[in-house]
Amino acid sequence: MAMWQRHGDLLSNSGSLVATTAVSSLLGFAFWAVAARFYDQQAVGYGSAAVSAMTVIGTIGMFGLSTMLIGELARSRARGGLVSAALIASGVGSLVLGLGFAIVAPHFSGRFEEIGGTLERVVIFTIGVALTGATLVFDEATIGLMRGGLQLSRNFSFAVAKLLALFAVAFVLRGELGVGIMLAWTVGTVASMVPVAIWLRMTGARVIHRPDWAVLRGLSKTVAAHNWLNLAIAVPITVMPVLVTLVVSASANAAFYPAWMLKNFLYTVPAASALVLFAVAAATPQLIAEKLRFVLKLSLVFGLPAMAILLLGARPLLGLFGASYARAATWPMQLLVLSYLPALPKMLYIAVCRAAGKITRAAVVLTTFAALEIIAAVIGGAVDGLTGVALSYLVVSIVEGAATAPAVIRAAAGSNRATRALGPDSEHESHVFKPQV
Repeated sequence: MAMWQRHGDLLSNSGSLVATTAVSSLLGFAFWAVAARFYDQQAVGYGSAAVSAMTVIGTIGMFGLSTMLIGELARSRARGGLVSAALIASGVGSLVLGLGFAIVAPHFSGRFEEIGGTLERVVIFTIGVALTGATLVFDEATIGLMRGGLQLSRNFSFAVAKLLALFAVAFVLRGELGVGIMLAWTVGTVASMVPVAIWLRMTGARVIHRPDWAVLRGLSKTVAAHNWLNLAIAVPITVMPVLVTLVVSASANAAFYPAWMLKNFLYTVPAASALVLFAVAAATPQLIAEKLRFVLKLSLVFGLPAMAILLLGARPLLGLFGASYARAATWPMQLLVLSYLPALPKMLYIAVCRAAGKITRAAVVLTTFAALEIIAAVIGGAVDGLTGVALSYLVVSIVEGAATAPAVIRAAAGSNRATRALGPDSEHESHVFKPQV
C-alpha cells in the first residue's frame, strides 16, 4: 500500500502498458502459431517481414509526434486539438511513406513481392502502414493524458481482431505467400479503434476535435528532436526481421521472428516504466531520481525470473510453432535473452535524457549504436545465419550498456535537493528537470 501511494502514478500507467504488452504478446504468440499451421514456413517468413516493414515505416511516419505528446499534454490546454492534429499528420505521413515503399521495394528485392505487384497488395500494405503510424501516436497520447486504459483496450481489441481475421483469410488466401498475414494485421488494426470510440462516446468524451495546427507547428523543433531519438530506438528493433529475411532467408526469419518477439517481451517492464517516467517527470520533475531507482528495482525483480524462464523454455516455446522452428532458433533465442541485462541501462538512459532535455545527445548516442546493431547483424547473418545475428546483437548490447550505464547511475544517485529549478534547457525542451547526463 505504501509503495502504491508513493509510486501510484507510475505503477498505474506503466501497469496498463505492461498489461498491453502481456496481452499482445500472448495473443501475438497465438497469431504466429496459427499462421505457422495454416501457412508454410516460407510464407510465414514473408508475412512477418511485411508486418515488420509496416511497423518500421509506421514508426518513421510518427515523426516523433507520439513522444512529444507525452511531454506536452500534461501542460497543454488545447489537448484535443493537438492530439487530433498529431493523429492526422502521422496518418497522412505514414500513408505517403507506405505507398512509396510498396511501389519501390519490390524492384530492389524479390523477397518483398507480397507487398507489391498488384494493386490489392499495395493498398493493403499502404493502409496498414498509415493505420500503424496513427494508432501508435494514439497509444502514447493516452499515456500523456494518464489514461493508459484506452491504449490497453485498443491493443487488446487489436490482438483479438487480427487473430480472428487470420482464421478468416487463411482459407481464402492460403497460397498467397504473406498477403493473408498482412491483410489480417491490417483488418485487426482497423477493428481495434471501434471499441475505443464506443468507450469514449459512452463516457461522454468528445471523440473528434478540430486539429490545432498552430500549436503543432509551434512544437516543430521539439517534434524533430523526439523523432530522431525515436527512430534511433525503434528502427533496429523493427527492422531486424526484415534484415534476416534479406540476409539469411524467409524460412530462417519465420523461426527468428517468434524468438525475437519473445526477447522483446522481456523488455516490457523497463520500456513501459521508462516511458511513463518521462510523463511523470514532465509534471513532477523533482521526483526523477526516486522514480528512476524504483524503475530499476522493478525491472530487475521482473526481468531476472523472466530471463530464466525464457532461457530454459526456449526450445519448448519455439516447438509450438514446429520442430524446424525450434531447431533453427533455440540457441539464437537464448543469446538474445542474455542481452536483457546489458540493454537495461540503455532503456533508462532514454528516460533520463528525455527528462533532462538532452534529447539530441541521446539521439547521437543511440543512432551510433543503432547503426552498429544493423551492421553487425548483417555481417553476423552473412557469416553464421541466425546464430551470427543473435551473437552480434548481444555483443553490441554489452558495449551499449557499458556506455550508457554511468549516466543512469549518476541520475539515480541524485536526490531531490540536487534537482535544479525548472527552466528551459535547450531549444528542444523546456520546463524539465536536468539530472547529470
